[in-house]
Amino acid sequence: MIVDIVFGFLGAGKTTFITRILNDWAVKEKTVVLVNEFGEVGLDGELLAMQGGNVVEMPSGCICCTLQADFKTQLMDIIDTIQPERTIIEPTGVATISQIRSIIELQVFEGAIEEINDILIVDATGFMDLYKANRHFVESQIEYANIVILNKYDRVDKRKAMLTRNSISAINPGITVLTAAFGAVDWAEYQLALSTVFRSTPSIDVERGHDHDLAHQDRSSSPANGRKLRFSENQDALGYESFGYVFENLSFDPESLDSFFHMLKQEAAGMGEIVRAKGIFQIGDKGVLMEIASGELSTQPAGQVRDSKISVIGKSLDRDKISAALKQCTTEKS
Repeated sequence: MIVDIVFGFLGAGKTTFITRILNDWAVKEKTVVLVNEFGEVGLDGELLAMQGGNVVEMPSGCICCTLQADFKTQLMDIIDTIQPERTIIEPTGVATISQIRSIIELQVFEGAIEEINDILIVDATGFMDLYKANRHFVESQIEYANIVILNKYDRVDKRKAMLTRNSISAINPGITVLTAAFGAVDWAEYQLALSTVFRSTPSIDVERGHDHDLAHQDRSSSPANGRKLRFSENQDALGYESFGYVFENLSFDPESLDSFFHMLKQEAAGMGEIVRAKGIFQIGDKGVLMEIASGELSTQPAGQVRDSKISVIGKSLDRDKISAALKQCTTEKS
């Protein structure tokens, strides 16, 4: 089995990239996607499943620290029961890649895993700001990558694009850098990169591996109007916290929802410093995916939606304000 670890910071475009790859690759190889998200309410697994992907979801938490034992067991189960030719692992956007590699390289997997590819997805529009704010985190990701997919490359000017590429190459001179727009990489270039990339086993930095402990706190409440609310808060070394909502038997007003997401983008609205927000919503008889990544809001069809759900990640989040604003967006299903 080949293992592709597709990692990158929150909102870089990991799920979009994997969706593109599945469209090309899954028809040729038996492929499984193992998804691990930051926070209790997960959306990426559902989005990938909507595209016909064979998806296995990990529970809330991070497979590089608190879920190491679960991750090992889940991977062994995939090998034994599904027996895929390729497993794509999508860890959380704050995962420490060295710890994930240390689990995959355990002796128990010797003979079952023939190749490991470390594929880093980088947001070209926000890389330099992220690098300045979290230098150690960014450098550790790039040091462990075999291939960098410079996503959203079409949305930056030549000067910024060159600065980003040079910064990546300075950290890891031998790395292969490919460009992509909305997760769409040149398929022939990607296949060639995978077949020719130099692979080595990095030494595990024990101190680095332990700088990503998560302090987990779970809270829940039961709002009125028959709404089901699930709340979780996770905080990692980068200082981010996460919570999510699941809505049953409720639809959403599109204009109110659009206003809500625009408020999330503005720190002056008092909801906190939002770095990532993603939601699947029932609007009438249609499903809509709305998300904030790199400070920009995007909306696209999401197929059939059973329950609406949202995940918000950031710092100093005001949950009461966010919850109250969400309530103003809901309507009873007809």
